[in-house]
Amino acid sequence: MNWTTTCHCGAVSVRLAKAPEEVAECNCSLCFSHGILWAYYSPRDVTIEGPTQTYNRADRPNPNSDLHFCATCGCSTHWSATQGLIERMGGAVDLMGVNMRLFAPEQLSGIRLSFPDGRHWSGEGDWGYARAAGVMP
Repeated sequence: MNWTTTCHCGAVSVRLAKAPEEVAECNCSLCFSHGILWAYYSPRDVTIEGPTQTYNRADRPNPNSDLHFCATCGCSTHWSATQGLIERMGGAVDLMGVNMRLFAPEQLSGIRLSFPDGRHWSGEGDWGYARAAGVMP
């Protein structure tokens, strides 16, 4: 199966080296308000092409991720680790998230769905889902 997609306008493309084993529907205020469905990957397994802009959470003093989105159509494409997350995890962050809502629903059929409680996560320490996906030690 082809694991390549684009944002709504086609300016940003996302290519995955493999299918996700799990997708996560986080309930934190950011993910919930954007309607994002995450799959976690090593950045080595993802190719992003096209210009993106970033947003950092205003409700956290030291956000864990840069949320990337298309500057033209506004679709959230992925997140990358901030320097703060890298420091908090001891420099061992080989992790990013890809917005799987950009892929066709039939491609996601049968993939395990998890519901992490990001709304109650402090933003510090391991949240478990990346470890379960096999992309963090």
